Amino acid sequence: MSNSIVNIKEYFDRHNGLQRSNRYSLSFAGLPRDLPQLPSDDIQAISVSMGARAIDALADNLAGYGNGRAVPRSQRFIPGVLLSFAVTNDNFIIDFFDKWFNLLYSGGRIRGNLNSPFQLSYYNEVVYPVRLNVNLLDPNGDINKIYTFYEVYPLENIPLELNMIEPNKYLIYQVLLNFREFTFKSTQ
Repeated sequence: MSNSIVNIKEYFDRHNGLQRSNRYSLSFAGLPRDLPQLPSDDIQAISVSMGARAIDALADNLAGYGNGRAVPRSQRFIPGVLLSFAVTNDNFIIDFFDKWFNLLYSGGRIRGNLNSPFQLSYYNEVVYPVRLNVNLLDPNGDINKIYTFYEVYPLENIPLELNMIEPNKYLIYQVLLNFREFTFKSTQ
């Protein structure tokens, strides 16, 4: 196969073009009832970074040359899903995730009880039902692929950068979400 412009054009035509990284939507389902309602099913993250997926293997230690075989045993997801949001003047997104963090662990000073800081009463109510859907969209806004992350909860928020060096730079809030597993499906 030659690399003529005709062959390259035919290749992209066969695959319906390239998937652009900036065509996506995301939504949560099964959020804990103590959280404020999101304004819509689609919250506007300025970027979504989906973590790596890796297979852990175990060496079988069979005799022979080299290290032997590595047998796949489990998978792991690192480091999670990182969402970045532009912060609005009402600080809604910061308050939303702060309340979610407080559902899991609020610290003794916030609760007024230094002996019992954990809020997580039932995993099945606060973590288990929560799903995150990340939809990859085509140029018309139709869904090409859906990534669904299960048992989602906030793990860490990246430090807020407040500075006076760059004028008129808006505040970015980033939160790293942990999840147990994910599925994906194409809609075509």
